[in-house]
Amino acid sequence: MSLDSTDRRILSLLKEDSRMQYAEIGKKVNLSAPAVHARVKKMESNNIIRGYTIDINPIALEADLCAFIRIGKGKGTSAEVAKELVKIKQIEECHGVAGEDCLMVKLRTRSTAELSTLIDHIRGIEGIDRTLTVVVLESHFERGLTP
Repeated sequence: MSLDSTDRRILSLLKEDSRMQYAEIGKKVNLSAPAVHARVKKMESNNIIRGYTIDINPIALEADLCAFIRIGKGKGTSAEVAKELVKIKQIEECHGVAGEDCLMVKLRTRSTAELSTLIDHIRGIEGIDRTLTVVVLESHFERGLTP
């Protein structure tokens, strides 16, 4: 599916507020609410819109320590290791990467003690040879993909 400028504008509006009514979106893109609804459904069926979610402030959950862990593996595939990593609720993201390491994860914990325990757990997963952890001191912005 090819996206036109109206589709991209609809995506931008939904990214700002996924609860925005189709009528309100329609006013901003000069379409009727049913026309906006049809475009959104088409983008959902073409896997352009993969879901709707909320943005939770990590501080509210007392999980304000953010870290990235580079993971080097030995035997097995990255997909096999990722199947184990997905079970760890503190991990927000897991990416296969090129370069010295095979995987990169982003996680959030409540404390350095919890981070240390989590690193030990990750190092114990079969197929993982090494880890390198980088702790985030401050985040200037996080925004995800912008249409």
